[in-house]
Amino acid sequence: MATSENDIKNAVALLLTRHGSLTTTEVKRYLDTVITFDAQDIEQSKTRNEPLIMQRIGNVVSHQKEVVQVYCNQLYQIDKSATPAKWTLLTGMSTNGTLRPLNNTEIETCKLQAKNFQPRKIDWEHLSQKRTTLGVLGEEFALRYETGQVMEFAPNDTGRIIHLSAEQGDGAGFDILSINEDGTQRYIEVKTTEGGFNSPFYMTENERLFFQSRNGAEDTFIYRVYNYDLKSRSGLLKAISAEELFANFNFDPISYRVTLK
Repeated sequence: MATSENDIKNAVALLLTRHGSLTTTEVKRYLDTVITFDAQDIEQSKTRNEPLIMQRIGNVVSHQKEVVQVYCNQLYQIDKSATPAKWTLLTGMSTNGTLRPLNNTEIETCKLQAKNFQPRKIDWEHLSQKRTTLGVLGEEFALRYETGQVMEFAPNDTGRIIHLSAEQGDGAGFDILSINEDGTQRYIEVKTTEGGFNSPFYMTENERLFFQSRNGAEDTFIYRVYNYDLKSRSGLLKAISAEELFANFNFDPISYRVTLK
């Protein structure tokens, strides 16, 4: 099934959490890192010298009626006054009217962090096998918890909470995109066990690299869901910052990827 303009708008939200701001040209360059193109997407356009997916990206901009328009529950904006158009992440609170695009300093910080983490492309074929019942329910539990937290300080901004792993796969290095009390982005990876807090949990190398790239940042957390009961769908939750993760937890390699020499 071909990627729609709406699919593109949602996928760009993930791109912008990494890069802060991108031109339309850069969106075309990077979009395949967060979404898988199918045969219809890469078919050549009959009206332009580019694949259809690239034409659809351009159509998002050309179909925009206003010079500046906000997308994805006020997560980012597209500014058509620039050439090529500029897609920029928003920060702050719509609740009190302080929502604004990232400034140049904030954008440069995002781009520097993006250089330190190259997300792997999503393996859709194996994704369903990895998403166990416990893991999915744990993410849903954490999502309800996070929504309740945001409701306390920004009830009009809960739409900016995105369950990325459910909508766009597990290539980002985290499961949930949320907001902090100052309106900045909050990156959450959920780890769930039926056992207690001290029970081991597992991280992929992609997830570890993402947290390593954000070590010291105050916006990246493991939401450790433990004592989870599958019947009642309830448990306990403790937030662990990226800094605490590397300071207080051991990483033990337990498997190897083996290929023919």
